[in-house]
Amino acid sequence: MKKIIYTGLTFLFAIAMASCEKNDIDYDAISASEMAQFQISHFTPVLRNAAYNIYKVELDGKLLSNDKSVLSYYNTNPGPANSFTARFYTAQPGTVNLKFYQSTQLNEVYNQDVTLKKGKQNVIVYDYSKPPIVLDRGYDLSYPLDPAKASFDTDTISFVRFINLMFEDDTQPTTMKLQYQYQYTPHPLYTIADEKAGRIPEGKKVGDETGDATKSAWLNLGSPVAFGESTGFIPIPAIKTTYVSQGAARVDFRIVVSAANGGVPGETVVDDTIYQLRVINSSARYVAYTDYWNQTTGRYQTHYFGGTRTQSTKTASVVVGYDN
Repeated sequence: MKKIIYTGLTFLFAIAMASCEKNDIDYDAISASEMAQFQISHFTPVLRNAAYNIYKVELDGKLLSNDKSVLSYYNTNPGPANSFTARFYTAQPGTVNLKFYQSTQLNEVYNQDVTLKKGKQNVIVYDYSKPPIVLDRGYDLSYPLDPAKASFDTDTISFVRFINLMFEDDTQPTTMKLQYQYQYTPHPLYTIADEKAGRIPEGKKVGDETGDATKSAWLNLGSPVAFGESTGFIPIPAIKTTYVSQGAARVDFRIVVSAANGGVPGETVVDDTIYQLRVINSSARYVAYTDYWNQTTGRYQTHYFGGTRTQSTKTASVVVGYDN
């Protein structure tokens, strides 16, 4: 009996020793920094109708998205409309094939090769018969810009990138170079700087509303850009209106075009050679293009300007993507 017990213990000890042997665990993964990371945008000038949404996207025959994550017209995947925040598809760098299937009938409408490179990029489909535009993300600005100004109090910044994707009609991309401009409210709240300078009236304190709704002059966001071009990320003020918070602020935007860049006479902006861009709205009337967006401090936004300038069913307008 003792021999059986000892033999059993020896056997169990051998198993225990074997289980303690070193085994290398190999994680079959690739560093994201070595991959192509990309978002796919759908800015072919189509009717603003769900029938023109893309219900299936394939890359080299592999499914990227389906009816659970529809790529809407004038929008971007991955991510829901107006909220594609820091999400990317990944692939090995190199030339790949991209296919779109439109509507719930899954009609193939796009089949083109595209070359992806290492790092983050936007893949923008603007014509079903042509390869897409590929734009680098261009995160070349740090936050804060100046380490000596690490605390901005209420005077803080955000970043905006404008991409010109406007068509004149169904087939003709604009030949204009568009100048994106912005305007903001410089002094919505009393700040620490106001306190130090003795500018806060009696009964008020830091963080209270000033009641001053004066707006800045219209300021250029980068330089004029042609179709398919981007301004890159430009820092702009995001002077928050709620003191104890990350904060956000309304910033107004418009587009102007100089005569030299193909400006169409309309509402004069600066002088007789610079015009505000005019587009047909949903009521089939030409109006000067304006819009506004809330800018959150420290965040990056891309303003995609797509659609057609001359058609009410494909009205040119901005769709915003949040990039961080």
